[in-house]
Amino acid sequence: MALLRSTISLRQLHYLVAVADAGSFSAAAERTHVAQPALSRQIALLEGQVGLRLLHRSRKGVTLTQGGTTLYKLARTVLERLAGVDRELRASTKRPAGIVNIALPPSVASMLVPSVVRELRSRYPEIVLRVDDGLSLENGTSLEAARLDFGIVPLADELAHVEYEPLVHESMWLVQKAGASRQAPATVTFARAARLDLVLPPRSFHTRRVIDAVAQAAQLRLNVAYEQRSTTTIMSLVRDGLGATITSSHAILQFWPPGSVSARRIVRPNIARTMSLARPSRRALSLAAQAVYDVVKRVAIEAVKNGHWQGRLLG
Repeated sequence: MALLRSTISLRQLHYLVAVADAGSFSAAAERTHVAQPALSRQIALLEGQVGLRLLHRSRKGVTLTQGGTTLYKLARTVLERLAGVDRELRASTKRPAGIVNIALPPSVASMLVPSVVRELRSRYPEIVLRVDDGLSLENGTSLEAARLDFGIVPLADELAHVEYEPLVHESMWLVQKAGASRQAPATVTFARAARLDLVLPPRSFHTRRVIDAVAQAAQLRLNVAYEQRSTTTIMSLVRDGLGATITSSHAILQFWPPGSVSARRIVRPNIARTMSLARPSRRALSLAAQAVYDVVKRVAIEAVKNGHWQGRLLG
């Protein structure tokens, strides 16, 4: 983006977001209670200031250009932060308010988020929770850059500018179509699991890297039949008997029809990873973020104690 020739106003950012969200100047003018010519003039001034065309105009309405998309995302972040500051200034320790952004692995999110949301709705109705359930690597990068308030991540000790507390040493499980094995003991050796047709995430996923490292140390070759990024797709293949998978949480079983898949803990060697609650060290938790942090930690501990999250509590 070109060097700004003058200061961008918050009003201009607000107008850009309004036009992009509404899809037309007329609809945005109605929403913002501003005359359309004045709105168009402010967007034109903004385009002149950044030296880029921000909107494609057509008979069907307006859409963001590539540069417009970049500025739109920044504008949304700035406006949301300011709204959060306003809520924070008005909040008390008894009624924290504001937007809280956290990161959770998909399997952990499926276990914890419903309970977390129910408690927040009951105790802290003015907190807006946003959950990023992307790749652990991406979540770790976001924590290092302080784009998130906190998260649950593996290998927190390898992240820079992050404070963390180990939470749980979680076990790995072999998941198969129910009835795929005539004998179904509670555990299965890693050597036996490695010989099965496996459906695993790609190596960009932390879970896969843990599995590969154990296989290399045990001098075993994994029989990877399919690689899929989507947990839903992986489980669909498993459910239909096209392969087995290794996952860090057997809580995923609750989302499939009873009896459609089964899980056994992997032993000899045990495969596990440490998950930690982590937050940027350069960014203090707001009252709202601290409230959510405490709720997430309490719900996570309960999930381990009641067996929904298989592993050993740490700390």
